[in-house]
Amino acid sequence: MLWFLTALMLFLAPSAVHATDFAAGFESANKLYEEGKYSDALAGYDQLLKSGASEALLFNRGNALFKLGQLGRAIESYRLAQQLAPRDPELRSNLDFVRTRARGGAPYHTDRWHAWLGSLSLNEWTTLTAAAFWVLFLLLALGQWQRELRPRLRTSVFAALGAFLLLAVGLGIELNANYFAPSAIVVSGETDVRNGPFDEAPSVYKVRDGMELTVLDHKDNWLEVTDSAQRIGWVRRDQVLVFDPAAPSWTKS
Repeated sequence: MLWFLTALMLFLAPSAVHATDFAAGFESANKLYEEGKYSDALAGYDQLLKSGASEALLFNRGNALFKLGQLGRAIESYRLAQQLAPRDPELRSNLDFVRTRARGGAPYHTDRWHAWLGSLSLNEWTTLTAAAFWVLFLLLALGQWQRELRPRLRTSVFAALGAFLLLAVGLGIELNANYFAPSAIVVSGETDVRNGPFDEAPSVYKVRDGMELTVLDHKDNWLEVTDSAQRIGWVRRDQVLVFDPAAPSWTKS
């Protein structure tokens, strides 16, 4: 028994030390932020990201980036935090504020449909969809096993089927928004969106730091994008970052 307790303590000790170091580093970076040393605070937050991300870390990192005038990178950090805490009102408020600044003061509004979809994280959508599927499966299996229960199970089966289909649609939309139809966030001061994937192509329109564009295609070092007004053009890859929850920008540098 003694050897087991000793082994358990040795296993848990590194985790406890890591958590203590992370908390100390987070507190130190927050202090730098409070002192107005935003670049140093950002460096501290980025160092901590090597050990893992959390909603609080990404939120504070977004605040530091905003203070440094890096609106696009701040939006990325806030959106990643929102993946972990989709119902945090302060986070949503900060994200909408920075998006409004990126749009030159034009208010940023999310329609009710997208607001409802965004009230759950991708993990929550996946879990609920899987749970609804298994409830439906078990009800159908019970109806096959106990045929006399079928009339009484009919309402429950239809309710479970409806819940599963609704949740599956929501999951599909969230997957499409975050993985299958990625967005590009402008991270340069002002960027020309051109009508072809080369520098000599005429400019179709201009976008500024923090504007979010939907990626349609890519070619060499160019991305074909469209904005909220459905204007299509090409932008250089080094002037934007592609929002990817599975591979954030700091993992690619």
